[in-house]
Amino acid sequence: MTELQKTRVELLKGMHNYIVNLGDESIYGAWILTGIPDSPDEDDFRFFATDNEEWGYICRLFARLTIEKGF
Repeated sequence: MTELQKTRVELLKGMHNYIVNLGDESIYGAWILTGIPDSPDEDDFRFFATDNEEWGYICRLFARLTIEKGF
């Protein structure tokens, strides 16, 4: 993996933890249904970090979920 992809993995983990720690079931449900799977492993994070289209989708999803709820 490139340095950029490694950085993306760390950002994805941070996004996932942020969503989990919000404690909002509807946001978490949307996150795991349309984005990062429930209980993601390293392979899941690597997949989203190395595919530019998936990376963009996850970033937009994160923004949409957190902005809509005012977080």
